[in-house]
Amino acid sequence: MPRFFFNIRNGDDYIADPDGTELADLDAAVEEALTGARELLSEIVRLGKLVDGQSFEITDETGAVVRVVPFKDAVRFS
Repeated sequence: MPRFFFNIRNGDDYIADPDGTELADLDAAVEEALTGARELLSEIVRLGKLVDGQSFEITDETGAVVRVVPFKDAVRFS
């Protein structure tokens, strides 16, 4: 199974995922990112911080960005 890395981008701040996670495919990686974004967003909101621009940059084992998942995509408004 391929390994995907879920790096967090918040403006100029970047937090690299050093370990990654083995998942079946990119679709599974996107679902994992959305789940992670929901967990992180709940903490951001609980702390009263601004929700604006945070995203997961999903990279493959070569370091290539294969998808960007904005945290806002994890929230349904209607």
